[in-house]
Amino acid sequence: TVRGIVLCADASSANFCTGIDLAAAAEVFATDETDVDDDPVYALERCATPTVCAVHGACVNAGFELALACDVVVAASSATFRDTHAAIGIVPSWGLSVKLSRIIGSNEARAVSVFGKVLTSVRARELGLVVEAEPTSAVEALEEAATMVRSMARSTPIGGAEAVKRAINDGLDIERVRAEERRRAFAQYRAEARVKFETFRKKTPSK
Repeated sequence: TVRGIVLCADASSANFCTGIDLAAAAEVFATDETDVDDDPVYALERCATPTVCAVHGACVNAGFELALACDVVVAASSATFRDTHAAIGIVPSWGLSVKLSRIIGSNEARAVSVFGKVLTSVRARELGLVVEAEPTSAVEALEEAATMVRSMARSTPIGGAEAVKRAINDGLDIERVRAEERRRAFAQYRAEARVKFETFRKKTPSK
């Protein structure tokens, strides 16, 4: 029985995830907004098994949303968290606009998402975005995440942690607000962001 899942990038890579390739965004928004069968964030949100994300290096946009889709985040000292959706001209569709403010407060969330403030691992820990920010490397962050999973598995019966996770998530009403965010993002892209995004994409190298 799988008791816990750790999401991480290859420790040899410079960053956790810097977002999707900008050239692929049009393809994303061309899909049916209600079709989430291949949506990795939705899969993480619906996963009954507790999840821990280990972040090192840059965690930007879609990468940020992947981290927020996990139950808790552990960050190496190199980790930074950034949202550039506003600069690109699109609205988040994977949870950033509805989750971040619930975790760090609306004022700090606006500083990050509206004004482009970058959160260091230390600041993210102070705000409650990450639960551990002591690891100095990607490998240490991964080990800390794995330790959390092993500790939980030893101290709780099968189904215990899963039931509590479900109760917390149900109370946050994540599924409903995520559906509304996704609807808004797709509508905004189709109505006004497409041209702005194309202009931005042509001026900016793909990441």
